[in-house]
Amino acid sequence: MYTLGIFYGIEEDVEDLTKKFVGHLINDEKFCTACENLEQNVKCDHCRETLKSQANSIYFYEKIGENVPNFIEEPEQFLPKNIPTVDFLLVVGIHQDLLMGLPEYLKKREIKAVVVPVENPNWVPPGLQVQVLEEFEKVGIQAAFPKPFCSLSTTINEYNQVGFHLTKQHDLIHEFIKYFKIGEPIVSFLLSKDKKSIEDTCVIQSAPCGSTYYIVQQLKAKWIDNQDMSLNERISKAHHSYPCNASMNQDPILKDSILHVGGYMIRNAIRKELGLDIEESTKLNYIIK
Repeated sequence: MYTLGIFYGIEEDVEDLTKKFVGHLINDEKFCTACENLEQNVKCDHCRETLKSQANSIYFYEKIGENVPNFIEEPEQFLPKNIPTVDFLLVVGIHQDLLMGLPEYLKKREIKAVVVPVENPNWVPPGLQVQVLEEFEKVGIQAAFPKPFCSLSTTINEYNQVGFHLTKQHDLIHEFIKYFKIGEPIVSFLLSKDKKSIEDTCVIQSAPCGSTYYIVQQLKAKWIDNQDMSLNERISKAHHSYPCNASMNQDPILKDSILHVGGYMIRNAIRKELGLDIEESTKLNYIIK
């Protein structure tokens, strides 16, 4: 069994995202209300009942950064003195100076890998991201900076580039994805005999917030080609209704909002599984040393 610890910042949106992530991982019975929001007004379909709870894997869940100065010269003074030994550390929206101090803080704590999701452009500016990634390289800790969190993948692509999103060694990041079954959404469908409607849905790998289950549940018993609401519109409506916690602010790297890119992720995961054309989002520009 792999173990996980979580550091999260003091902002309300940071706490909301972290609660969603943890709620999905532990498969809280009150976590999902997808069926309650269906047009047919049916009861829970129990699509998450086979999802394993990872409650035993989460060793700590700690807010950090309260009552700190604007500029922190000695980050370790404001980080927890003692934390349990865990395999993975998730770091969500913490003070930038504390983030900069993490590699040095963690190097003697036997952490295998660190995942720092970037759901808001203000959390981790590109220059800081590269700098912290380099520091993790120096202390021998694998790290990933997925933007958005649901872009985290075992495939090297424009959202998962070594030197900007990933350390050179990242096999343990891949273990994190495979073990917790989170990252880039992967779905499967049972279609009607005429291939025109979706009879049943299956989530193989979910977005870390759990939205994938919610979104595909909104597609069940729906025509793929519907004149009233297109497939893309239905996916987008469900994605916004969940709702996605990513920022709507323009990101300088993505040239779009992080929320919109998260929408492209689930839309294209569904289109790919249905054998439809993949739709390109705005071209990405990266700053890589």
